[in-house]
Amino acid sequence: MKSRVLPIAVVLMLLPVLLLAQRTARIQLGSVLPANSVWDRSLKEMAVEWEEETDGRVELRVQSGAFRDEAALLRRLKRGRPHAAVFGQPGDIHEAFNVLSIPFFFESDEEAFHVIESLTPTFEQILQDEGLVLLNWGHAGWAHFFTEERVETLDDLKRTKVYTAAGDDQMLQWYKENGFDPEPLAYTDMLLGLNTGLINAHPSPPYVALLFQWYEKTPFMLEVPLAPVLGVTVMAESSWSRISQADQEALRASAKRLEQELLEDVPAQEEASIQQMKQRGLTVVELDNAAKASFRAVADALTASWRGNMIPAEVYDLAVRERDSFRASR
Repeated sequence: MKSRVLPIAVVLMLLPVLLLAQRTARIQLGSVLPANSVWDRSLKEMAVEWEEETDGRVELRVQSGAFRDEAALLRRLKRGRPHAAVFGQPGDIHEAFNVLSIPFFFESDEEAFHVIESLTPTFEQILQDEGLVLLNWGHAGWAHFFTEERVETLDDLKRTKVYTAAGDDQMLQWYKENGFDPEPLAYTDMLLGLNTGLINAHPSPPYVALLFQWYEKTPFMLEVPLAPVLGVTVMAESSWSRISQADQEALRASAKRLEQELLEDVPAQEEASIQQMKQRGLTVVELDNAAKASFRAVADALTASWRGNMIPAEVYDLAVRERDSFRASR
């Protein structure tokens, strides 16, 4: 009798694990990314990988362009649908992520990703507190200012009507306090704003400006890069916990491969986009080294107020320390 009871008991104990391993997890991933863009195609390739590498236990459905803005996407994510999301402006999740978009803070991809690697444990804890799991980082290239008229200084930029994301009241206030003329718009209303004259300047990665044809209304691009556009892919912990540990490891590895591919492909994609726009009338406004240094110095003074206001002081200080350490090692 004992010899029969023991196997039954073991099976009962393992039953929840066996059921978890066999159950199909159907994950919906939302984003404001445009359908058929390079990021949408990459996410769909990852979806195929997820299904193949888990033998169909995880099915990922990518819903690019299904949301008007990322604030709405975050609200829906926290309500349970979609189950995962890509954020190009993760500051909507938590203000600590604003440290990655400080104007003129970084000078290269290598520098930016050195800081990201150092701060990732901090970001993972922040996301965990929000009920989210970090899957990977994304890179959309470097934002540059595109303007209707030629701009060479920050004073020139202050005379433009510059786009800022709707719902980001802190950024809107910062612009106003420092003499800019911002206009908050949903990402999807950018073209309307340009066509109606509501805005005549915007910070955008070259690939995005080309993809949406925004450069036709703003045919001057400031050569000095503003900031890398760094996003995150996250999944709700409630959905992640339904996936077995072995499958979680496979998903993370696949997501990491996507991250690395984008990081490697972005520079060439960015340069190709700039060249295409130049052939169609874009003027790249180049500055000499002294002008660039002056531009960055003024910007540094303006963005120092982000510390403790738009970015937690400890996160800001850690990013500065890691960035300066990277520069010193070169």
